[in-house]
Amino acid sequence: MLDETTPLLGRQQKATRWLSIYWLSAVVFCLSAAGACLNVPLTRLIEDNLCSRYVRQGAPTEELCKTEKIQSRLAYLNGCLPLVEAVVGLVVAFPFGILADRVGRKPIIILSMAGTLLSLAWELAVIAMPRIIRVEFILAGPLFAVVGGGNTVLLANLYSIASDLVVPSDRASTFFLMAFASLVGASVGPAFSSIFMEAFSPWISAFIAFIVSLVALIPLFFVPETLSPSKHDSLSEQESEEEPRDFRSPLSLLQLGSSIASLKSSSLVIVLATFLTVAPEVLGTSQFLAQYISKRFDWPLASTGYLLTLRGVLHMVVLLVTLPLLSKILLRYQPSPVKDLTLARASVAIAAVGALCMAASEIELVIAGLAIHSLGSGLAPLCRSLATSYVAPQDTAKLNTAIGIVQTTGSLYAGPAFAWLFETGMKLGGTALGLPYYGLAGSFVLCLLGLLFVHPPAQGDESDEA
Repeated sequence: MLDETTPLLGRQQKATRWLSIYWLSAVVFCLSAAGACLNVPLTRLIEDNLCSRYVRQGAPTEELCKTEKIQSRLAYLNGCLPLVEAVVGLVVAFPFGILADRVGRKPIIILSMAGTLLSLAWELAVIAMPRIIRVEFILAGPLFAVVGGGNTVLLANLYSIASDLVVPSDRASTFFLMAFASLVGASVGPAFSSIFMEAFSPWISAFIAFIVSLVALIPLFFVPETLSPSKHDSLSEQESEEEPRDFRSPLSLLQLGSSIASLKSSSLVIVLATFLTVAPEVLGTSQFLAQYISKRFDWPLASTGYLLTLRGVLHMVVLLVTLPLLSKILLRYQPSPVKDLTLARASVAIAAVGALCMAASEIELVIAGLAIHSLGSGLAPLCRSLATSYVAPQDTAKLNTAIGIVQTTGSLYAGPAFAWLFETGMKLGGTALGLPYYGLAGSFVLCLLGLLFVHPPAQGDESDEA
């Protein structure tokens, strides 16, 4: 009797888990759509605020705001926002990562979302009161990330829940699904943002982004808490045995060193280093791309949103069709980690070629480069899946937190570097305007060189960890 019912119960349990993954992907979709919907209108609102300082007669039109001085200040403000967020994230990410292993993933996710909403509310309030407060004070917005840890902790816990819900062989598919949900949001957001900007005002798009961020809480309630009481108790017992009795602070260097030691592996370190390219890539194909296209080719910012939607659609095709198909084919000949590594190397090579084309002085080549770059959109989920194969299941939360910290570290230099390269390109003129994308292509080349030295874990090691 047991033999007859066990497969049925197993299928029901698997179906329930995948339903939870779909709800989790819905959370990712809402957050991604909100962020994508906000990028272009926020850039336009900051640009208009800066422009009003220099144009004294009447309301400044967008055409008058494309001077080198205004665009340079805009680029630095947009670049420093993720920088401040990264600094705060690096300080608070690890303590909240530890707290998530004690109180659960979902409470920390809710706290992180609350901090993000407070940050957005502050930035919009500063822009809305130009006579009372200077627009530079929007840089204080990311300080609200101390509530919940910000995007670093948010993403780490979302992926930790996903890792807890599925078996190792389904990790790559799960991460593809979550990345796909993120790209659907990134596709829908700019299109709706552009429509409302053209029909009404950038403010309408910004308020819609705020509301969609709140809506993300609804599907989160249907996602189970994966930190079970038994797992929590075992973790607590393990900590009590391994940690010193006088351990009190989550910022203890002993605990930080212990967590890093549990993830040690030269190949894993290289795979983690690939996540340094995430922040530059996101910035270079979203908010900064809108400003770059608008300045270099005299496009209205609202129109650039449709170009971002095109990019998102291409990303969806890659993640929904191309990569799963290639993964299925390669799994016939290679173990899962080897397959992930092969596809990651191919993805980063394609991304480098696309970024190089985006530095061109013809809009057709830039669009073609954006399309080529989109073919490499599986790099992050592939590397996340590959990195997970190096660690035991109980270390996935620490791994995802480490990945989040590496991504946040990339934000420390991404914004200022793009702004400096853009400013330098405007001063030099001509083909030098593409300097930010030459730099982005160079970062992908370095990433590819690193992946060539990665050795996937042995199948026996992976099975032991599973």
